[in-house]
Amino acid sequence: MRICFFRHSLLSRGGDKMVVEHANYLVSQGHDVTIVTNVLDTVFEVKARIHRISRLHNRAITILKALSFAKPCDVIIADIVMMVFFLSFKNRKRLVCFAQDYDESYYKGTPMKLLIRAAYFYCLRVLRLPAISVSEALGQLLARRFKADVHVVANGVDTGVFYPDPEYMSLKDGRPVVLVFGRSDYRKGFDLAIRVLGRFKAEIDSGTLAVWSVGEELSTPFKMRRFGFVTPDRLRKILSASDVLLYPSRHEGLPLFVLEALACGCPIVTTEAVSILTNALDGVVCPVEGVECLAKGLRSVLNDRKFQSGLIVRGLATAKKYTLSNCKRLFEECILALFEK
Repeated sequence: MRICFFRHSLLSRGGDKMVVEHANYLVSQGHDVTIVTNVLDTVFEVKARIHRISRLHNRAITILKALSFAKPCDVIIADIVMMVFFLSFKNRKRLVCFAQDYDESYYKGTPMKLLIRAAYFYCLRVLRLPAISVSEALGQLLARRFKADVHVVANGVDTGVFYPDPEYMSLKDGRPVVLVFGRSDYRKGFDLAIRVLGRFKAEIDSGTLAVWSVGEELSTPFKMRRFGFVTPDRLRKILSASDVLLYPSRHEGLPLFVLEALACGCPIVTTEAVSILTNALDGVVCPVEGVECLAKGLRSVLNDRKFQSGLIVRGLATAKKYTLSNCKRLFEECILALFEK
């Protein structure tokens, strides 16, 4: 089967990683796979063919390409609903929406939220395009709101890559480490992480508590060790050395970063946006934007070793429920069921 993944960019985020993992697996199964993208800047190994849209990284060029896209393929997979909308004009019968999150959550302003909701309504309700969702919660949202034809293939973690690895323990200098995910994307809640860590500023400034970050290198009002975007092997070592991951997201599909942290034995302090965790069982789960709750939970994990150890053990068990090998196999089966003649 000839399969195309269509994106504006292929970077080093969780969503990009899942596209690469699925594309690579489909190649290994004998499919002809192309990733069509305008921007290519990723740490992940890509085994599929790459088709660059343009030397210019202009989003408008990507949109024009989507509107006129006519590459010979049996299936086109897009994971941003506006791109699905643009592609639908010429590719309705071979198009699938790969829902990695609910795109309306990316925006604060009402006009953009309404535009995104209208795109979902048109693509999923009017055109009845099939959707593959990365989590049960997201699938239920799309089915409830748009009566969408949704097939759930939960994200998974490769426990052959992500597991407890002590190599970076020496970087801590005997201090506890709080890890955060640097993303300027509003829904990821980096601004909330800064507000939570503000409650710990005296400890951070005195050097008794260390803060590390991976992802975008964003400015902060206190000292932070910034690793940037890293390879999976290096991320495993960072997660394994961290005492807790502070992940105050406003909305999620099924965050790969959380699964990777759990698999490395790093306990999580997060929000109800992460639907796979249960509070005080395999993570600390607070209301969305619950800064005080997040700060209290962070303090509990850092100060109560017994509580922390319990989260680690049960978090490892949760990670084992979401295997990447199963995820990739089910994704291929879903695509074949939807489009194979």
